[in-house]
This record gives sequence, structure tokens and C-alpha cells, in this order.
Amino acid sequence: MSSGIIMNPIGFVRSGFSETRECPKSSRRNPAQSQLEIASPYADALLNITMASHLWVMYWLHHSDGTALVRRARGEEAARGVFASRSPNRPNPIGLSSVELIRRDGNVLTVSGLDCIDGTPILDIKPYVPIEDHQPTAQIAWQP
Repeated sequence: MSSGIIMNPIGFVRSGFSETRECPKSSRRNPAQSQLEIASPYADALLNITMASHLWVMYWLHHSDGTALVRRARGEEAARGVFASRSPNRPNPIGLSSVELIRRDGNVLTVSGLDCIDGTPILDIKPYVPIEDHQPTAQIAWQP
């Protein structure tokens, strides 16, 4: 099934991780800094990006084979569908992380809290807006 959706990266992640197994299990478990190298045609889109302390980064999980529909999380017995998990192996391998913006140097953003391998294509960046993005009543059954 082809929908004809075409996306082009706006840049690439520079993280120092060369393989998926080197990445932390989640972005919140990675205090290390990474760089988001934004392609020069999109540099003007970074105007006033430093007004936000945190960003949403959407990226393409380019090492995913897209075949998994059901999986078991590390150390868990119960299986879940990939839409009920944070697995990178999914039909449309789009990743999403909330990161802290450390600084901007031209078209390079230094962030912390990203769990991507080096060279991951960046699809989009949006500001994290606390009053809109925070869900104080949110819950997930696998965490206490």
C-alpha cells in the first residue's frame, strides 16, 4: 500500500552513536549532548528557536525494517502491538523526542536528551510548549 507521501530530511543528527544497540533505551535516559545539523536551505526556519528551552524533534528511524507489528519490551513478558509501544521498528518508523535546547550555533542546534544514532534524518522540529504539551493526568500501565 503506497500513499505517495514524500518527506525530505531538514538535517541530520550527530550523536556519536554508530549502532542502535549503543543508544540509551529512551531519550530521557541520555543526558549526553547531540547536534542537530540543519541543512542551510532551512536555516532561516531557526529564527528565534532559542525562545524555547525544549523542542520536539521528529526523525526517521532509518535502521528500522518496518516489519514488526507485535513486540516484547526488554525484560517484559507481555507482548504489545507496536502502536502500544515505543519500539523503533514500526510500519512508519517516525521517532519523536522531547529534548533540551542547549545552544544554537548558526544552523547547528546542540541538544540533550536524544536517543538517535549518528546520521539519523531529521524530519521536523517544533517548540515544546509546556501549557499545551504537558498532560498531568497521563498514565501508562507498564510504569508505576
